[in-house]
Amino acid sequence: MAAMREMIFRIAVMQPIHIDPESVKPPKRKNVRISKDPQSVAARHRRERISERIRILQRLVPGGTKMDTASMLDEAIHYVKFLKKQVQSLEEHAVVNGGGVASAPTGVGGGYGGKGCGTMRSDHHQMLGNTQILR
Repeated sequence: MAAMREMIFRIAVMQPIHIDPESVKPPKRKNVRISKDPQSVAARHRRERISERIRILQRLVPGGTKMDTASMLDEAIHYVKFLKKQVQSLEEHAVVNGGGVASAPTGVGGGYGGKGCGTMRSDHHQMLGNTQILR
């Protein structure tokens, strides 16, 4: 399971991220009486902001749109930890190579979950560029 998750994460890191602003907007409500009470309005706006952020996060996490919110948040935690390890590994590799752009050799970074799996060969700037979105 962890190996499959790591493979999915590695593939997702290589994909460009495009989020359509229209897909983030909340769904339209039909025939619903909306309270005008200031406390209710503030709570509704807070819930809408949270829902919008959840929808964005679902699109950033590999497979996030196909799972419930709690599972997606758990997967997001694992994915961010994986990405942090990738960035750290690439930065260490760049320092060792004198800051030049080169492919990361297989086995650098320990991979997702610390299971010792190697990273895929890729351009450092490509991977770092994709992870900048999450920072």
